[in-house]
Amino acid sequence: MSKKDVFDGFNVNIFLDEDGDYLAHFVEMPNVSAFSDTPERALRELAIAWKGLKESYQKHNEPIPKVP
Repeated sequence: MSKKDVFDGFNVNIFLDEDGDYLAHFVEMPNVSAFSDTPERALRELAIAWKGLKESYQKHNEPIPKVP
C-alpha cells in the first residue's frame, strides 16, 4: 500500500521542529498532524491519527474530508 493510499491522496509535509522532533501533517489540513523522533515514525503516527479521525467521522455520521 502506498503512502497516497494510506493518506487518501492528502499531501504530507514533514519537518524537524525546534525541539528536535519530526512533525508530519497534511498540507491541506495542517491540524491533522503527528510527531516522533524519526520521520518514519512520524509518518506511522500520522497514519494512526488519520485512521482514528476517519473512524470518528464515521461514528458521528459525518463525511470524511476529501482532498480539495
